[in-house]
Amino acid sequence: MSLETTEISVFVSVVKLGSFARAAQEHGMTPSGVSRVVSRLEERLAVRLLQRSTRRLSLTESGAVLFRRGQRVLQQLQQTESEVTAASRHPKGVIRVNVPVVFGRQHIVPLLKPLRDRYPELSIELELSDRFIDLIDGGVDLAIRIGALEDSRLVARRLCANRRLLVASPAYIRRHGVPREPKELSDHQCLIFTALEKPRHWRLQGPEGTVSVPVAGPVVCNNGEVLTEAAKAGLGIAMGVTFSIADALLSGDLVRVLPEYEFEPSAVHAVYPSARQLSRKVRAVVDFLAESLPGPPSWDLALRGKVVGFEPTP
Repeated sequence: MSLETTEISVFVSVVKLGSFARAAQEHGMTPSGVSRVVSRLEERLAVRLLQRSTRRLSLTESGAVLFRRGQRVLQQLQQTESEVTAASRHPKGVIRVNVPVVFGRQHIVPLLKPLRDRYPELSIELELSDRFIDLIDGGVDLAIRIGALEDSRLVARRLCANRRLLVASPAYIRRHGVPREPKELSDHQCLIFTALEKPRHWRLQGPEGTVSVPVAGPVVCNNGEVLTEAAKAGLGIAMGVTFSIADALLSGDLVRVLPEYEFEPSAVHAVYPSARQLSRKVRAVVDFLAESLPGPPSWDLALRGKVVGFEPTP
């Protein structure tokens, strides 16, 4: 006995849409035809999959199992089909990509030429912005997001870790000393990054778990690169993302503060709108980014053994 893909697809549609009539519209069938497919499926499996009433449909325990696994099977088949199709054709056309300013300038712009060398029929419309963009409403094909992902309408592919350290200049340390524990940060000049959820409460992870410390300081900005320059100038202690501060750490312009602590784990993701079939151009670019920005990323590997307490993570 084997299940037909069409039967599974029809059954999954009935459950997701909550109606034989809506599932019939999606599959170009009649409601009675959909009902026969579900009944035939129940007969072959010798189990009841749906409890039917005049008002609603509800899953039985067996139906819930089939629905959950059936969804997974259909998604895998869809992904396989997309991959096979993409491999047989060259991606082409315009792809709109939204990227945070600093990460885009430092790590995406250098990839444009190799991306075009691989896919010469592809045109990239690159938007650098730290403002939150609704990909669906804005007509954006692909975005790079750093940190928490909240939009359930998007599909995300993790590219690499995003490490965030406490840093300051040697000149600042000479003038103000170095904090020995997180609570002492409240007595220091801290540079505030407004893109954090709570910019004036730094959540750090260390040997004893997570701690939250209230901070204040002379510079507040929504651009991490500006705060890095302010830290290098000796204006205070900053949250530094390793993709942006690696060179300054290696040159000694910045040093790590409280090396047993860093900000809560984060990651760099490629995100795109959920769709029944992922376009060839989006899949090609996502695969290229995953290949070009593997974990651990090159900027973290460069710090191994050269920055106290730092060990790269995937």
